[in-house]
Amino acid sequence: MPLDKKDAATPPQQRSFARSMTVALVVLLMVGCGSQDSEPKTSLFEDDHVVAEHWPADLSDVAAKLRERLASPEVNEQAQKEIEDLVSWTAEIAADTNLSEADWLPLYHHSESLMANLEKAKQGLSSDDRSQIQSFCKLIDDTVLVIPDQLARQKGTSP
Repeated sequence: MPLDKKDAATPPQQRSFARSMTVALVVLLMVGCGSQDSEPKTSLFEDDHVVAEHWPADLSDVAAKLRERLASPEVNEQAQKEIEDLVSWTAEIAADTNLSEADWLPLYHHSESLMANLEKAKQGLSSDDRSQIQSFCKLIDDTVLVIPDQLARQKGTSP
C-alpha cells in the first residue's frame, strides 16, 4: 500500500518523538492510578469515611468512654460533643451484638431520651444530665451481661 503524502512527509524523528510521548503518557497514567499507600487495606470502607478516634470497640467500651468523659468536674465542649456521639452511637453498636430485640429496646429508648436532653444542654452538663448518663452507663453494663456471647464466656470461665 503506498504511503500517503502526509506520512511520507513526516520525518522519522517526529514519529519517534510521538511514540515516545505516547509511551511516557501511558506509563504516567499507570503509575498515577496505583495505590499510594505502602500498607494493604484492611477494610473495603477505609477510603469511604473517617472513623472517630473515640469510636468504641464494643458496647462495654461505650460505658467506659462515657465514664472517662464524666470524670472531670468540668466537661469541656469537646468532651460534651464526644458524650453526645457516644450516646447517639449506642443503639447502633448494641444492634451489632447478639442482643435480642427485647434487650436492645431499652438501650435504644434510653439513648433517644438522653440525646434529646443533651441537645438542650448546650451550656454544659447539669448534675441531672450527669446522673442520667451514669444511669445509662449502668444500663449498658447490665445489658452487656445478657449478650449471648458474653454469657457463654462467663459460663466457660466460672469454676
